[in-house]
Amino acid sequence: MSQAEWIVLCLCALAALLHGLSGFGFPMLSTAVLSTQYSLNLAVTLVILPCLMLNLLMLNSDSEHSLLQSIRHYLKLYWPLILSSLLGSLLGVQLLLWLNEGYLKLLLGLVILFYVLDQLRDKSFKTSPHVISMLCFGLLAGVIGGATNAMAPFLMMYLLSCQLSKTDIVIISNLNFIASKLIQLLLLFPILVQINPQQQSLLLGITIFALFGVWIGSKIRHRLSQHHFKLLILSLLMVLGVETLWQSVGLLQHSNNLFLP
Repeated sequence: MSQAEWIVLCLCALAALLHGLSGFGFPMLSTAVLSTQYSLNLAVTLVILPCLMLNLLMLNSDSEHSLLQSIRHYLKLYWPLILSSLLGSLLGVQLLLWLNEGYLKLLLGLVILFYVLDQLRDKSFKTSPHVISMLCFGLLAGVIGGATNAMAPFLMMYLLSCQLSKTDIVIISNLNFIASKLIQLLLLFPILVQINPQQQSLLLGITIFALFGVWIGSKIRHRLSQHHFKLLILSLLMVLGVETLWQSVGLLQHSNNLFLP
């Protein structure tokens, strides 16, 4: 492997460590890193399988239940959120083909920063995980995820507002990520089966480094208090919000048309 590819692997391991700590971050960060070396389509494709493995590993975060018990438990309680995010992902992919990505990222960045600033107030936005709110927020998260590969910030905003435990947040978010990644795998499978041997080696390396990183992150997360866990997520959301706005400015400088040609 080249030096650049080793750097990519190390950065993906760091992204996985953050994912293990907070329950999200690997898809966006690893995609951003890989897109500096490859096309966006290929970058997204290369992280699908590692993401699915990480998401499945994160489902085992509940020490009181087995993996299958956790899946059944959270699917029973939060199926509207997961189902609506799945449908939203399908719609989001279509929006990605129709709308200027710059406007989508501009809207996402503004929403993220507004939420973080709101959470710093004495009386911040709160909601409860009832069916209607799950359907609405799941659909919006799915659309944003399908269109920008950035489902995590919007989903985390909702889960934090529901005042759930860190274990609940990690497992519910990763169930949604699995649903979204399965849609991507279905649509991008033709690209996946055409990657060359060098890219296959890189994919294997990303998977190994990511699993190691998320394992370390999970060990550290168990030592975090609920308060520090929330502060960590808000900090990551702030960084991602600023980065999203920066990307939107660059995209809109090249083209400010609402619809793609």
